[in-house]
Amino acid sequence: MAATDRPSRRKARRARRPFRNLSCFAAGLGALAAREAAGQSTLDARFLFYKESDGRNQVLNPVIFYKPDLGLGNGELDVQLGYDTISGASPTGGYPSADQTTSASGWTSTTKNFPQAEYEDSRGSGSLAYRRKFGAHMPSIDVSYSKENDYEAKSLGLSDAWTMAGGRGTLHYGASVSRDVVTPVTNDDRFTKDTTGFALGWTWVLGERDLLDVSASLMLQSGYLDDPYKVAPIGTIDDNVTVPERRPDSRQRFALFAKYGHYFLWNGAVKASYRYYRDDWSVQAHTLDVTYDQKLGSRWIVSPRVRLYTQTGASFYGSLFPVPQTYMSADSRLSPLGSLLGGLTGSYRVNDALWVNLGGTYQIQEGRDRVTPATSTPGGVGDTKVSAADMTTLTVTAGLSFKF
Repeated sequence: MAATDRPSRRKARRARRPFRNLSCFAAGLGALAAREAAGQSTLDARFLFYKESDGRNQVLNPVIFYKPDLGLGNGELDVQLGYDTISGASPTGGYPSADQTTSASGWTSTTKNFPQAEYEDSRGSGSLAYRRKFGAHMPSIDVSYSKENDYEAKSLGLSDAWTMAGGRGTLHYGASVSRDVVTPVTNDDRFTKDTTGFALGWTWVLGERDLLDVSASLMLQSGYLDDPYKVAPIGTIDDNVTVPERRPDSRQRFALFAKYGHYFLWNGAVKASYRYYRDDWSVQAHTLDVTYDQKLGSRWIVSPRVRLYTQTGASFYGSLFPVPQTYMSADSRLSPLGSLLGGLTGSYRVNDALWVNLGGTYQIQEGRDRVTPATSTPGGVGDTKVSAADMTTLTVTAGLSFKF
């Protein structure tokens, strides 16, 4: 396939998570479940399969998590290694057609006939996190690196968890920096993207069976924020041309989280979270996520999950632009959309040292920027309105956790 057909920063790429070690919420919920025995190392292995409908992105992602036993008083170390193989097709941003189209390689578009580009890529990643308790504080340092054909990311994070109020409250805060390099395969250019993040939160033990966490994060991005493989259509439905998209070279992203966990006396626990997000590109989003864990007998834990998501579109997003604008993008990820996700995971304790789990989620996503596709007949239009954001996704994960 020609290099010009490759999209970048596609939806299947996992977002970098510089704050994954800042929140004490996950650690606090551990009090609602069985604790790991002291003096043990842990090895977790997970395999993820992700697939979007209509021949879009497909991801295979094996990951290894290793937590060695460093001995009493020597702190904790987390090691993560991952490898992604990504393939499929991605909408380019071009205006849709009601007529079936076939690429030069013989592949026929089936996603409401939005122009798409095929690609294959792989990504290797690794991260290290070390933390150690000093009195009431638990400082942590986190470094990560990932590399793919046209994108390289390096990040460093520092954080602390400060326990107070007799152990019932924890103030957690931190900062991170990321220095990424974008090298599009379509040319010899080299672009940089910098990200600086801050996080602040409070975890409160409400009682023996209840935990609440409220936190906020601010992410400041600058540099090359375009997608080098996305285009924007200019003109009319019948007569339009595509040009490379253009986005602002800075972005301020703010998020507010509220998380709650409750343990039931019948060996069940509910974990609910709400996230509000907004940025200076005029994107606002709401996410409600609820998971219920139920212990069945001495070996099984069954966990159903549901998630609702909705977002508004960026101020410079459009399916079609009548005239060129300073900033313009037809990337469906910046469009107004909503989604509903449901899932189920089962975990089985083989023995005191080994757990295995298998789970899956199914998501329905629908765009709110519906347009009427063009036809090969001048002045003709399609029968129904469509959106590039319309799709379904299937995710299946299998893993094991071994203590030794």
